[in-house]
Amino acid sequence: MRKRKVKSKAEEGQFSIIAALLISAVLVMAVMVTYSSIRNSPLRESPQVLAAIEEINFGLKEILEFSLGYYCSILQVTGNTTYAIEKTESYIRSGLVYVSDIHPDWSPSFELTHSEFSINWFNTTSYSYGELSVTYNLTGLGITGMNYNITSILKVSILESEDPSQARINVTIDEGEPLLTLERENFKFYYYDYSASKWELVTSDSTPLVFSNGTYVVDFPSEINSTANYLVQVVDHRGIVAIASSFTYYAYEFSWNQSLYQGLTYDTMTVELLQNGTMRWLGRNLQFTTQTYPIPPIPVKAFRISVNADPSNRSDLEGKQVQFQIEDWASNYRLPLGLASNVSVFGSRNMLVFLINHNVRNVTLWWNGSDKTTQTSYAFKCIYFTGDDPDNNRLTNGILTLDIITSDSNFQIKATVGNSESTARFMEVNDEWSIYGADPAYWIHHGIVRDIIQQEAEWSGGANNCPNLYAYIVITLPANATYYTYNLRFMFLDSLQDRILSDLCALQVETSVSRNKWTTNWSKIYTENGTQAGMPRISQEEGLFYNFSALFENGWAHHWAEMIEDGHGFGMMFTTTDNYQLYSFDGIAGNKTGGIRISESIIGFQTVTICLKLVDSNRAPASFQNALDILLYGAVVTFDGIDPIYPDTGGTVGLWVLVEYPPTVALTVTR
Repeated sequence: MRKRKVKSKAEEGQFSIIAALLISAVLVMAVMVTYSSIRNSPLRESPQVLAAIEEINFGLKEILEFSLGYYCSILQVTGNTTYAIEKTESYIRSGLVYVSDIHPDWSPSFELTHSEFSINWFNTTSYSYGELSVTYNLTGLGITGMNYNITSILKVSILESEDPSQARINVTIDEGEPLLTLERENFKFYYYDYSASKWELVTSDSTPLVFSNGTYVVDFPSEINSTANYLVQVVDHRGIVAIASSFTYYAYEFSWNQSLYQGLTYDTMTVELLQNGTMRWLGRNLQFTTQTYPIPPIPVKAFRISVNADPSNRSDLEGKQVQFQIEDWASNYRLPLGLASNVSVFGSRNMLVFLINHNVRNVTLWWNGSDKTTQTSYAFKCIYFTGDDPDNNRLTNGILTLDIITSDSNFQIKATVGNSESTARFMEVNDEWSIYGADPAYWIHHGIVRDIIQQEAEWSGGANNCPNLYAYIVITLPANATYYTYNLRFMFLDSLQDRILSDLCALQVETSVSRNKWTTNWSKIYTENGTQAGMPRISQEEGLFYNFSALFENGWAHHWAEMIEDGHGFGMMFTTTDNYQLYSFDGIAGNKTGGIRISESIIGFQTVTICLKLVDSNRAPASFQNALDILLYGAVVTFDGIDPIYPDTGGTVGLWVLVEYPPTVALTVTR
């Protein structure tokens, strides 16, 4: 057994207590025999006994310290407390066996009577703590029933620093003793590598300055923004880890154009918060007016979301929590994988999704850094999607119902709100609609804030004149909304054969209305045809709304189209980024070929069809062989009397503002 060269005061004190007790026991027994036996009693053996006890106790203390470090390491990777405890207890038992094998002549035996491990990280004061109780016998030395109770702790506190280029960190260990022997390698700062989408650990270039109370002054590594908030991992000589943070929550302030949003009921937005600090709406980034910060590698179960609360008041945060869900995604957030496990660590494959509307002023993301915390029910309790029935291909948020039509190799979505309905088809290539050999994957149903399904598109014998094409569809149904979102991806791989796209329709939505269903008047068709003074210019014409001008940002915007009559109807909408995406093939075709196509027919019924045309058969074909990856995001809206995309009764109150004027965001990172 390896021995320390220098013992701590605590160890020396413990040695003295055990020695005193043992000597007292020997003296009592000696008195019971004869006074002379005190002189002649085998006290020559006491040093061996005491050394054995000291060695065993020292070994047990090291087992605890190593085990606590092991426990910390597991939680850094998995966030799974149950697994960490199980593996750590197994590690302890293996350590006891190892100690037994060192001195078989002592005939040692051990009983683990109690073990406890706990951490509280990602706070301004963080710690890692371990406790061990062992009863042991050294039968070969005549020692039985020895009880040894030990604890170990590493405590790290972030202090205010007068110099923005330096961190002040206080480190203490058992019984509050300052730890004065750390070097720069013991302090590793978290640095987020945006190019690799992951957290890295970096070390200061200089030796830290240490004070007698355990306070270290550490220069920030060059990778760390000296004005930024920071995370630091401290590892002591025992291998125990503690992760402290100079901040305890993120407060996001949302700024809305209230004059345009006022009066809306279903202006719900599903915000996706990614690890790199990006916030997305309809798959595209929201604009920040401040610097963004990445999300720390915190266990999923630790997160909380509160709305319109005072971030500095923990009880206010507790009382104003709202629903959210943490999802797993692959392929750079393009392929859904379901809800994230609550025993995992938030990473680059996760997004935290929550709901906002124009009544939300601020959202606070905060966390409970204790390993004993349990996931809040706001992150797993279903309250909006109780009517979901995936076995019968139906999802509903209580306002909007989606019936997934899968008969005859179809994948269509019939959306119903009150008396309004619409039906969507997906991915037509050269006049051939895609077919579907398998049922859709219901990645999330009975969701917390949204449901997610996915379907892969196929073409019988391959798409006409379009080899090496892979495509899929992702649909989300948010809570408190009259719309569902789509994520449509076309992946054209390199091909030796020319592809000739004469027509490519990503999405077609239509409905048929009888003359007397809602009103004696025929429904109207509205399409945004640019803006004037920041407001939509409305067209009621049919045809293809393509990129009429190279000066797109100066007026040729087509963010939405709808059919409406007396507040009933349907439509689709998307952001500026996806407006540009519609024109992805214009350069290949050498002409304006992509856009929104509006058409109607009247044969007993009025049938209105809105199509997203990447290539329009009435414009110009696109021919190419190279690889191309096209991704379209947007929303299909169905409305019945409340919140159309654009009103037909005067005024401008409608959901069009969600894509034309989404809120901006300011972030405050605070202790």
